[in-house]
Amino acid sequence: MERRLQTRSLSMKRTLSYLMIVAAAACSQPSKSTQAKSQNEMKTIDNADPRPAVFDPPPILADEGTPPLKSTVGIAQPDAPPPPTPQDEALRASLPFVPAIGMDPVDGSKISIRTSTPMADFKGKIFYFSSDENKRTFLANPELFMKGAFSHL
Repeated sequence: MERRLQTRSLSMKRTLSYLMIVAAAACSQPSKSTQAKSQNEMKTIDNADPRPAVFDPPPILADEGTPPLKSTVGIAQPDAPPPPTPQDEALRASLPFVPAIGMDPVDGSKISIRTSTPMADFKGKIFYFSSDENKRTFLANPELFMKGAFSHL
């Protein structure tokens, strides 16, 4: 048992001496944070350069890319209807719904309701048409269009 204690004591002494050597070596070398502080001292108002720092400009792309898209906001399309007149605005203001867009019961096309838009009154409902021909077709047999595909609108 005594021999075992001597062996443990000897191994503890070796370990302790090894740790002391490692600790001494670590203390003798300056740490990276200490090196960084010595190279880059903390700047304060008193020791900072008052002139603004100069940075290199960012790289500029060559003009070889695709041209930017032009904005189409506010530009009328070639097939767009003309802007509403004051009479059209008055008519639209009198309508019980907004926006002033209707659907032709004959062909199902969307119609911008204006003073010149053909219309017909049938059973207390007003119907708007994209053309006078569609109006005549509707008035020839209105019941046919009341039961058709667009009757629910």
